[in-house]
Amino acid sequence: MKRIEAALLPIDDPVLPEGRKELRIVTPGQLRMVAESLKERAHLAVCMSREGGKMPCYPIATLVEVVDFFQLDDDALSIVVEGRQRIRVLDTWAAADGVWMGEALKMSNWPSQPLDNHFLVLGEALRRLYEAQPELGHLYREPHLDDACWVSQRWLEVLPLVEQEKQRLMGQPDCGKTMQYVLSLILSHQ
Repeated sequence: MKRIEAALLPIDDPVLPEGRKELRIVTPGQLRMVAESLKERAHLAVCMSREGGKMPCYPIATLVEVVDFFQLDDDALSIVVEGRQRIRVLDTWAAADGVWMGEALKMSNWPSQPLDNHFLVLGEALRRLYEAQPELGHLYREPHLDDACWVSQRWLEVLPLVEQEKQRLMGQPDCGKTMQYVLSLILSHQ
């Protein structure tokens, strides 16, 4: 497979394919990185930050596209990114302006599949979560609550799980294990 180079945005929670997140961009290096992704179609990836490892992030990340941006009252830039493609970060280094860069391989995205009757509660619970906490779902005009892949990826973005557990689930070839995991969490809290 062909290796790609991407600018990395290490954050606490992942953004997965079709997921959206609003990010605050403040450093000159981050501004450069966003400008290059918009003008030159340079790769931009969101990854989960990691303390104390040999890399500043966990290996499974997502290439993103900037779909909206605006200036905040304090002159910082706010961008909305949407996940496009899963990647595995193989190596990282810091650019001269402090931006983390990475060499990565593209991974297959999880295939879309209908939400099986056994898992309908997951789509309903996500809908209720978005109603109770609109800040989580406000970026989705049309949530795909009948798509198992979409639902499971949104749960991985919002659940407060240990990073290694999120990485294990994100590294699976499809959404099956994530669906089982989230269902067991929801049923254990009923």
